[in-house]
Amino acid sequence: MILNLSIIVFGITGTNGKTTTSYMLRNILEQGGKSCSLVGTIGHHIGDKDYEAINTTPGAELLSDYFKQMEAAQTECCVMEVSSHALAQGRVDNIPIAHAAFMNLTQDHLDYHKSMEEYYQTKKKLFQLNQGASLINIDDAYGRRLYKELLEEKAGSKVRSYSLQEIDADYRGEIVRESLSGFWFRLWELGRKQGIIRINLSGKHSVYDALAAIGLAKEAGIQVEDIEAGLKNLVGIPGRFEIIKGLEGSSKEGFAAIIDYAHTPDALENLLRTVKELKQGRLICVFGCGGERDKEKRAVMGKVAGTYSDYCIITNDNPRSENPEDIVADIEEGLYNTGGEYHIITNRRLAIRWAVSIWQKGDIIVVAGKGHEKYQVIGKEKRNFDDRAIIREFIGQE
Repeated sequence: MILNLSIIVFGITGTNGKTTTSYMLRNILEQGGKSCSLVGTIGHHIGDKDYEAINTTPGAELLSDYFKQMEAAQTECCVMEVSSHALAQGRVDNIPIAHAAFMNLTQDHLDYHKSMEEYYQTKKKLFQLNQGASLINIDDAYGRRLYKELLEEKAGSKVRSYSLQEIDADYRGEIVRESLSGFWFRLWELGRKQGIIRINLSGKHSVYDALAAIGLAKEAGIQVEDIEAGLKNLVGIPGRFEIIKGLEGSSKEGFAAIIDYAHTPDALENLLRTVKELKQGRLICVFGCGGERDKEKRAVMGKVAGTYSDYCIITNDNPRSENPEDIVADIEEGLYNTGGEYHIITNRRLAIRWAVSIWQKGDIIVVAGKGHEKYQVIGKEKRNFDDRAIIREFIGQE
C-alpha cells in the first residue's frame, strides 16, 4: 500500500552522481524556503536528526519510520537516493515518488544484477513507480533509451530531458568556464537562456548533476534566482571532489590532493580526465577495488587509471574477506597493458604516505574509491580509516 504523505518525495537514481545531485537539490529547495530531509549514501538527515547510512536506501520498515518522523516535523520535501538494490528488493514500492531523475548507467553491481540489461530494467522501475515528472540524462546511452521508452509507455506524463550536447533538450548546460575550484555554465530551459550558473565542484559530470537538480527543483516551483543561489552557496560535498590543500608558508604550500568516491570505471575516468585537464605537473592516482564485489570492473579501472594518470599506486579499498593480492592482480592486468608507470602498495595508509612523499609542486594527487567513508573493511573487521585525515596527517595538518 502506498503511504499517504504530504511530503514531496524526489527520487534520484543512476550509477554515478546520485549523492552530488541530492545535496545540490536539497540546498536549492532550502534556498527556496522549503524544509527538506535527505536519504542517501553519506547519511540520512531526517528533520533535525542525523543517522548513519548503513545502506544508501534503507529498508522499507526504516523508511516508513523516517517518513513518520518527517511528517511529525512538518517536512515539506524529501530528497532520496534510490539504489538498484533498493528497487530490486522493493524497498521503495510503497513510497509516493513525486518526481524522479535518471543520471546514467555504467558498469557496477554486476555481482548482484548479473547483466547490464537486468541492471537497466531494475533502474527503470523507479520511473514506473514515479507519479510526476521524470528527468532523464539523454547524453547517456541508457538514458536515451529510457527517455524514448517513457515517452511511449507513459504518454501524457511529464518526461523531461537534460543534456550538455542536445540543443533541443528541456534543460541544457553550456559550459563557459572551468577551474579546479568549480564550473560556470549557461542554463537553457526549453530553448530559452536563463543565465549563468556557478557550481563549486569540478568536472563535467558535476554539471550533469546540477542540471538534474535544476530540473527537479523547477518541478517543485523553485525560481531561477533561488536555484542559482542554492548551487553557488553549496561549498562542498564530503568525499566528492574534495580538495585538500597545503597551508601557505608551509613545506607543502601548493600541495593539492583530491578525495573522491569514484569506484566505477566511468566515475574514475570522469574524475581523472577532469584533473588531467587542470593539472600543471603530474597526476598521481591512488586507488583500489572492493573485495567480494564486481570483479569484471577491476581490470577496466586499471586501464582507466593507467591511461589518464602519470603515476599510479594500486592499493586496498575494502578488501573484505577476499585476498588483497588477488584484487591487486586483477587491477594490474588492465593497468600493465597501458604502459603507464605504477607501484603496488597494498597497505592503503602506506600508499597514501608514498604518494605524499613523491609529490612535487604542480602535481595533483587523486585518492579514489572511498571518498567520505571513515572506515576500511578488512576480513570481518571494520577499522577506522579516513583518506582525508591521513593526507592531512602526512602534510602536517593534524
